[in-house]
Amino acid sequence: MNTTESIYEPARAEPAMANLAPWADSLELAVMSDPQGVILEVNRAFARKFGRSAGGWLNEPFESLVHPDDAAAWAGELERIMRPPYHIAREHRFNTAQGWRWIGWEETAVRDAVGEIIAVRSIGRDVTKHRLAEEHFRKLAQAVEQAPVSVIMTSPGGVPQYVNSRFTEVSGYTLEDIFENEIPLLRDGHPSESAYRQCCAVLAAGRKWSGELKTRRRDGQEVWEFVQISPIRNQLDEITYLLSLREDITERKELEEQLRQAQKMESLGTMAGGIAHDFNNIISIVRGFSELALSLPQSDPRMDRYLRAMHNAALRAASLVSQIMVFSRKSEVAYSSVRVDEVARELVGFFQETFPRHIAIRAELDDRLDAVAADPNQIRQLIVNLCVNSRDAMPEGGTITLSTSKVAGASLAHLHGDPALAYTRITVSDTGGGMSQDVRKRIFEPFYTTKQGSGGTGLGLAVVYGIVTNHRGLIDLQSEEGSGTTFHIYLPYRTTEPTPALPTGDEGGAIIPRGTERILLVEDEVPIQEILSITLRSAGYSVCVAVDGQDAAERLLRGETSFDAVVLDLNMPRLGGIEVLKLLAARHICLPVMVISGHLTEEVHTELGELGPAAIIPKPFDLVTLSTALRRILDERATTPTLALS
Repeated sequence: MNTTESIYEPARAEPAMANLAPWADSLELAVMSDPQGVILEVNRAFARKFGRSAGGWLNEPFESLVHPDDAAAWAGELERIMRPPYHIAREHRFNTAQGWRWIGWEETAVRDAVGEIIAVRSIGRDVTKHRLAEEHFRKLAQAVEQAPVSVIMTSPGGVPQYVNSRFTEVSGYTLEDIFENEIPLLRDGHPSESAYRQCCAVLAAGRKWSGELKTRRRDGQEVWEFVQISPIRNQLDEITYLLSLREDITERKELEEQLRQAQKMESLGTMAGGIAHDFNNIISIVRGFSELALSLPQSDPRMDRYLRAMHNAALRAASLVSQIMVFSRKSEVAYSSVRVDEVARELVGFFQETFPRHIAIRAELDDRLDAVAADPNQIRQLIVNLCVNSRDAMPEGGTITLSTSKVAGASLAHLHGDPALAYTRITVSDTGGGMSQDVRKRIFEPFYTTKQGSGGTGLGLAVVYGIVTNHRGLIDLQSEEGSGTTFHIYLPYRTTEPTPALPTGDEGGAIIPRGTERILLVEDEVPIQEILSITLRSAGYSVCVAVDGQDAAERLLRGETSFDAVVLDLNMPRLGGIEVLKLLAARHICLPVMVISGHLTEEVHTELGELGPAAIIPKPFDLVTLSTALRRILDERATTPTLALS
């Protein structure tokens, strides 16, 4: 070998052999080898690629450059070129000057005049980038196809372009269903058309959208999913596709609901002592003043004061029961317009009645706050949980401060607040012993508690965290050992139309409206029978009393008398109020019905919605509210034909 030969000079082929002259200056790799795979000639590109002068490759076995793992496949494929059509294409790893690289070869057998194979011409190019891209794409495709979340791609208009196997598994739809029917996948789960339009507006602006949606499978089963939708852009920054990731969170939502419900029970349990104490006080007031009233002559001027004290005690008891029902009721999340300061003020009175007397409750509430979009029951529970946590942190007594205010989102950068929004802040602070760093790190974990052996379940603050997350709010904890604890809750602030106020049940000296109609009163509680009978008869009505649902049904079916309306209790022996309503509907007895009940569950509400009573009055009721509602349904019947309940 001539050691001074340039690596760019081709090796000399043997006489009468086909050579690589046409590829001498080509950028593609070119090599000529004999039928046994021994190199006869290479071009300059080959010499540069493999780092040795062209002449240095003469009589070298081509196979020596192949990766050991590919050697067997290389040798096996060489046999194919000896058979028609005498041409093959293959890719293998080769040891180049840059290391192991994928080289793609187009190889053709060179034959003489009589058809004998005298050489093999191989033209190659480096396909490493292409192979890596293919491998990357293959791995990406496998990852997307086998991902534990549903992956959906649509056009900017929402037309489906791709779904992975997880989506078809969760939704129950086949690919044919999706692409042939162009199912609107992005619309599914949004509670209203306006909510969907809001999502579309966010995406059209080039921003990401995320939220929790209750979607429906093909078989009708509902599932909760956490949905993230992102725009995909091309080189011109145009939105060409929308990528949607959907994670099934049904199990998590069910667990959250179980935790929330269990925590409600824990809250009631921890308050039981205070509630019992307060009810005993109320009962003592009623009994004491009633005994005093009974011992006085009717003309005694003190009689009015004693009766007023009994009335106020009854209102206080009714308010306490109402609060307890709020915390014990299991209900769906229902967002509405909520005045946080009003909810907090309502609860301050509740805490003052039920918390131990050595716990002082201080309120610093901003009554200028507008409403936020929130679930009022969850906001109540959030405040109760935080205040109960503060109470338990001060066994020797102290002060709980509950405050509300408005803050700008720009000031909450440390909590990743949205600078475009304002927030309503709820602050609960105490003068207890504070928390260590280890406790602060775990305080929102479900079932983590520092009250081992004292009845704590560790659900309260976990539920607080869940409620704040549901409302897309923020939470900040400040606590040091020996310095007390402060929780700041930030709820996204939006001005909304206020919710119409419900009747308070305290109408003072309002006048009971009068009437002359005939009323069937169906009530099994004798004292309530007497109160309503006296009230309605004093207002001019004619009242017939049925002692239970069975008695009422018999009177109505016998046609004993003609009634203008029915006042109906629900929870009665022998035959309940729901059954009486169904009987009226079945017999096409067209009477306006006013339902009174002390406990309306979600199931009962659903049944009443189907049966359609004219009015529903919860117990305890005040006589003015009940009489006004009765007068209204009677007046409506007089001006509008009454339809059968069906």
